[in-house]
Amino acid sequence: MLARSNDGDAPMNRLTCLTLALAAGVVAFPALATADARVVLSPDAVAAHAAAGAALHTSTQRAAQPANAQSVGAMVPKAMGTNTFPGSPFVNGFRAYPPSCAADPLPDKASGPTYAQRVSLFARDQHGAGYVENVTVTVWRLACSSSGTKTLYNPAGAYNGMTLMRIDRDASVDHSRTIFPTFPIVMASQNGSTFGGTASLVRSAVEPNTVISDTGFDSSVFDSTTYVLENYPYTGSGYFKFSDAFTLRIDPAINGVAPVDISVPDYIPTQATYPDAYNPLFLDGYAAAQWVNMTLNEGLIVQVPERYDASHPTRRQLGLDLLTQDLSGNPLWLIGNAAFEIGTVSLTVNLAYLGPGLVQKPWGTAQVTLKDCNHINLTFTANAQLPAPIPSFNGLTTYDRLFSPNGMLCE
Repeated sequence: MLARSNDGDAPMNRLTCLTLALAAGVVAFPALATADARVVLSPDAVAAHAAAGAALHTSTQRAAQPANAQSVGAMVPKAMGTNTFPGSPFVNGFRAYPPSCAADPLPDKASGPTYAQRVSLFARDQHGAGYVENVTVTVWRLACSSSGTKTLYNPAGAYNGMTLMRIDRDASVDHSRTIFPTFPIVMASQNGSTFGGTASLVRSAVEPNTVISDTGFDSSVFDSTTYVLENYPYTGSGYFKFSDAFTLRIDPAINGVAPVDISVPDYIPTQATYPDAYNPLFLDGYAAAQWVNMTLNEGLIVQVPERYDASHPTRRQLGLDLLTQDLSGNPLWLIGNAAFEIGTVSLTVNLAYLGPGLVQKPWGTAQVTLKDCNHINLTFTANAQLPAPIPSFNGLTTYDRLFSPNGMLCE
């Protein structure tokens, strides 16, 4: 090792419903609902909307097979298989954003540039009567790690963003617990692709980093809700790069109510629009890895275990093991740990070395920040008058990621 210097990120429901809505000839007319009141639908309009859901098990389920599934012809009950094991952690190959971007729960308030439209949705009461209820649909993005990693959803290695959609019910109707709007058909168009068919459908999930979780068409939207836009892992489905420009279409599948399109531009963050794109990442389990500085021949092991207790349920622990060498060229470990809360971006850790009898001796401190998914910064401050051959170094050192733990891919 070189001596240191001492100076120093149920889908079938909507597939089926879209096909039926198109087959039934849903006609788009100007919206029926006024800005502040529900409009009662005729029995025929209610029946037309219900027709999409009536054929959930008879129309397009075959098209909604997993991408690696074989055709099964007519829909028949699936016999018990041979796999007795559950799934093992892995990174979703159809992901639309870095897995390290966010975890449950999704935010309930839009931030940064937003793109919103008033939308009329189908609503029903407990007796089956149909209505049109106006809601506000807002689309926005969250800044993710922008480490330059080239991925399927970001082949140029540009800035990464997670795209969210929120349905907000008006305050004037939120008190109602007997009539609820229902989830629409959500489609996207990108790079000239057309609306219609399974390839235009967008998977809308209420929590991030899922594979098949979906909000089914015509399901009740009881409260204002945030969804993350995802891709379907099914044969015939489209794949959207939501950090690039696209148009989102919200179709309530109601005769006489026109779909609403929301145009979303490219995600190009600036310090003013998305300051989080330029800030260090939150410290969490995605920081846990082996890191290396090849110039200094140093290795760094970072661990982030849970540290649960009833009075601090969100507290975590960060542990550091720095593998360096002393002034005589012999291996030396500097170790330390510190507790922190969710949302921490900078943490100071007291470091120690092992003296005779493996007794821990104070060395100094390291301030830890996760610059991006591929780089971690440690700013060292050594104690004065450390005994030889313990090295004394100060200032910033950047370490490169060697790998990510299974199921915790940081991008």
